[in-house]
Amino acid sequence: MGRDEMSQSRPRDSVFTTVTWDGLCHFADFQTHLNRLSNHAERLRLDLPENLEAEIKKAFVEIQPLQNGQLIQPIGLVKIVIDCNSKSSVQLSARPITLRNEEIEAITVPAPRWNRKVTGTKHGDWAPYHQARIKADSKGSDLALLVHEFSIIDGDRASPILLDEDGVVWYSNSEQGGVESITRSIILAGLEAHGLPVQNGKLTERIVARAHEMVALGSGMGASRIITIDGEDIGGTADALTQVCRKILSQHYEDSNNWTKMVD
Repeated sequence: MGRDEMSQSRPRDSVFTTVTWDGLCHFADFQTHLNRLSNHAERLRLDLPENLEAEIKKAFVEIQPLQNGQLIQPIGLVKIVIDCNSKSSVQLSARPITLRNEEIEAITVPAPRWNRKVTGTKHGDWAPYHQARIKADSKGSDLALLVHEFSIIDGDRASPILLDEDGVVWYSNSEQGGVESITRSIILAGLEAHGLPVQNGKLTERIVARAHEMVALGSGMGASRIITIDGEDIGGTADALTQVCRKILSQHYEDSNNWTKMVD
């Protein structure tokens, strides 16, 4: 086995999540992220630190703020990695949000596949997702949509949903191979209250081609309307679904109960 093969990250080297950050000292939906970390670690057969929340807060003191104000709104992202090759050490890295609630263009790339337990988790072998993002950037696009068996199952940094001609919102869940999105879960929980029924299923070429609207949902992207895929227009000028998604997210982040202070 060559050196490059030996140095490659493996799925069970780590588990991670990326939280929405107000640029100061608050994380959004922190407990939900902890629950997902625990679920993914269990699927990967990884041990998390017993005092995980305290370890994350301890590591957070090294993060430099992005702003000086007091408004609690999405400003940045913090990636939380549990390195299981280093006695389950906690590593945090922060970055500002640069693309959010915009009209975006996407390309399609083949979805990476691992075994059944690994696929759908945020694990150590995340390079294929990074490579998909780099490919999108190289094409001047904003998002790579990951395709498996002629269906879109995920995005490299956001999860797609679409509004079909019957007024139903469709999404692909982890059974198809995508990662369960916390932002998407927030949106889906609020859509039916706005008169939009939700259906889980395959986002096939046919249903995407006939979509009235398609939206990418993510911690960083918020609710960004996908206007083209591989250069082909998606839907028309309608943005009703996009606006509802943004309203749901705005109301969610305005609720202080959805934010956790990371410093005492």
